[in-house]
Amino acid sequence: MVANKFTKLFIIGASMFSIFFLMLLSVDPDIQYSVDDIMKDPDEYGNLDIFVRGEVGNSSLSLSENIFKLSGITYVIPVDYSGASLPEGFHEGLTVAIKGKFIKVEDEWTLFATEVITGCPSKYETVDNS
Repeated sequence: MVANKFTKLFIIGASMFSIFFLMLLSVDPDIQYSVDDIMKDPDEYGNLDIFVRGEVGNSSLSLSENIFKLSGITYVIPVDYSGASLPEGFHEGLTVAIKGKFIKVEDEWTLFATEVITGCPSKYETVDNS
């Protein structure tokens, strides 16, 4: 009887541990880099899928060519978003996060976006309670 309870508890514990371990394996952590982090040594990130945060450069958005410039403090990365859709609320001057492949094209590093993410502006607006 005691062995039977121990066996059941062992099987349940092992099953829970296995499920937890499989969940950890399936989660792919997205390390988010700044534009400046990437451009300090772009060869390190070349031909990799990366997750980058920066500001959409003023006067850089070209809807006809599906490109814009992602600005950091010092550096700028051209972004080709033809493989992604622009979310609602996207505009120049906005801080965005971009997932995509970082590829060198004709001596210029370009981020080919697969996903463009904006924050919710209302989340950051102040409310006047007076």
